[in-house]
Amino acid sequence: MLNMHPFTVVLYTLSLFILTLVYSNPIYILSILIILIINILLMDGKERLKKTLKYSLYTTIWIMIINPLVSQSGNTIIYKSPRIPVIGKIRISLESIVFGANMGGKLICIVLIFLLYSLMIDRDESFGFFSKFAHKITLTLSMTTNIIHRLKIEITRVRDVMILRGVDFDQKNIFKKVKMYYPFLKIILISTLEGSLDRAEALYSKGYGISKRTSYSQVEIKRVDYIFNFITLILLSIFTYGLFSHMGFYNPYNELKFLNYKDMLFVIYIDLVLLIHILLIWGCKKWKFLKYMI
Repeated sequence: MLNMHPFTVVLYTLSLFILTLVYSNPIYILSILIILIINILLMDGKERLKKTLKYSLYTTIWIMIINPLVSQSGNTIIYKSPRIPVIGKIRISLESIVFGANMGGKLICIVLIFLLYSLMIDRDESFGFFSKFAHKITLTLSMTTNIIHRLKIEITRVRDVMILRGVDFDQKNIFKKVKMYYPFLKIILISTLEGSLDRAEALYSKGYGISKRTSYSQVEIKRVDYIFNFITLILLSIFTYGLFSHMGFYNPYNELKFLNYKDMLFVIYIDLVLLIHILLIWGCKKWKFLKYMI
């Protein structure tokens, strides 16, 4: 985890998120995906990357399967079925497959951006930073996220206790299984309600909401944050220029050709700036003079 200011991490990941949403050229999406994977590996997130890619690729494959069946557009027909009652004829085109693959690539990039954000930022510093501007929403989101973890622990605990008492959770009879899970869910519900009451009493005893907070945890912006943010602003400036120049846009239903000189040259500019970000992240972990700056 890098000891960077939360604003620096938010600005960087937000810029990657905007690039992923706006650009539709497969070359741009592929380059962003590679940059994200390198960033995550530098942040020692190899194991989490494997799990994320596993589930994201599974979803991407389903998108590539469903989109050609739903969308009947495209000129390059790969398969055309006989007329099916109610449904009619199914036309599978190469354009619809390419479009589905491109959207799947965008989905993978978006998921990896959230993973990169979680690896780069400290949760407590993130909470302290956002609570200055939207403390109620931040607290609600924090408690909602935390309750998932608490529920997992509570379910494991209750399940272990019920197994020790002789409950067999591997019942094959559906009626016995429903009857067995009823008290299990009842205990979890009561435990969750008791936990919410405890948290409400804790907030009330601390005087939450009565007046404005008197203190916050101080997170300073260091020199490396200024450098990182400056490079991110350069990236956003290049992106804005490309937006008005119609760079990075692509519609596979118009034509399958997405490689041209201008787009290739512009994506190199984008990647060069992103590579500088990678060098800074790597330098913050390896180079002594940058470690002192953070």
